[in-house]
Amino acid sequence: MRNQNKTIRREKASGPPEQSITLIHIRLTKALAGLVLLMLCMVSCQSSPEAVQVPASPASMPKPDVSSALPVDTASPARVAEKKQSVALTSNALQLVDQQTGSTKEIPLGMPLEQMVPLLNKVFSRKVSNVGVNSECGVGPLKMASWSNGLTVAFQQKKGGDWLFAGWSVGAPASNSHKPTTMAGIGIGSTRAELESAYVIKGIKTSLGQEFSTSAGLYGILDRTGPKARITSMWSGVSCVFR
Repeated sequence: MRNQNKTIRREKASGPPEQSITLIHIRLTKALAGLVLLMLCMVSCQSSPEAVQVPASPASMPKPDVSSALPVDTASPARVAEKKQSVALTSNALQLVDQQTGSTKEIPLGMPLEQMVPLLNKVFSRKVSNVGVNSECGVGPLKMASWSNGLTVAFQQKKGGDWLFAGWSVGAPASNSHKPTTMAGIGIGSTRAELESAYVIKGIKTSLGQEFSTSAGLYGILDRTGPKARITSMWSGVSCVFR
């Protein structure tokens, strides 16, 4: 009886074999889970990735302000084409002078009348006062185009029939408009002293009066002798001067 009771107690204490296997599986599963968690913690603690800056998207990036960096030309094409110019006298030519920059562009001898007259009309902001042919000039017939500021441009006719720019002359203006002068400021009304301060001149007495000339090809007449004498006329190139 005692041996049988011991056997029964041992069977009760140990329980069925299926329950023991289940308990072992549970314990192994928990151990494995704990081990996995431990490994993950170790990896996360040991690997501290550096911070990576992600570039902002194009939509969030500030756009550069180019309006202040680039000059903007607000002038219309018409205003650009109508730059304010004046005419300067020079030997055997005329010059267009940009009044803002001071740059010059020569109007050379040989320019056709059909181009030159409209050009000067635009520069002077007035139409030519008179255009006519003088057949009594020593060099032959000359077509003269005159403006109220005292400028007269002479054109010679070539074999093809075109009238080409051949010379210029200035006299007293018919109005209070700006009188053409050289780049040195010499023109109608300038004194002999002013003339000699700008050019080396040669003076001679003729039937026209006190004539002067420069080595470059400028000619003119003074109203009298002396440093206070004033210029009454000037010319260059082909002219129609009667002596």
